[in-house]
Amino acid sequence: MPRNAPPDVGRKIKLLRAEQKLTLEQLAQMSGVSKSMLSQIERGRTNPTLAILWTLTQSLEIDISDLLNADQNDGPDSAKITHIKAHQTPKIQSADGKCTLKILGPIDLVTKTEWYDMTMTTGGLLESEGHAEGTKEHLTLLEGTLSVRNGTEEIILSTGDTARYDADIPHYIENKGKNMARALMIVLTP
Repeated sequence: MPRNAPPDVGRKIKLLRAEQKLTLEQLAQMSGVSKSMLSQIERGRTNPTLAILWTLTQSLEIDISDLLNADQNDGPDSAKITHIKAHQTPKIQSADGKCTLKILGPIDLVTKTEWYDMTMTTGGLLESEGHAEGTKEHLTLLEGTLSVRNGTEEIILSTGDTARYDADIPHYIENKGKNMARALMIVLTP
């Protein structure tokens, strides 16, 4: 494996499935991920989303970090830099299809710290139910304008502005502007 290659998630899923003597169909039924999607993941033809990875690790009864750790030794020849190509960065799409969140943070920190590169087209809305108690979000706008609401408060962000807000209650990010908006979002869970 090249030094900067990402972990071969598909191969690991296939090995774990074989160890547990599961067919593709059985894992599909257990996880709710389609058989064709599982096949594509195992063959390295598609990169699974964070939600799919989570579902598969729960079905296989393993930690998600075990699945994503690269197959590298910790010896002197092991890579000191992990290089994730742009096309390998997992993405989440909002329900309306107008917001894309690129998952920038390492998967093993997902329960504590998450960070995203967010793009939202005009009219896009990202609705979030409250996260775990004490969760905070930090949103820095890089381009465009965005509206941020939580509770009864609403603010409008302009390019360069940052909003920090409680995310353990329902909150909304909306692009009411005329242009696409891009922001960096960090979610901190205690």
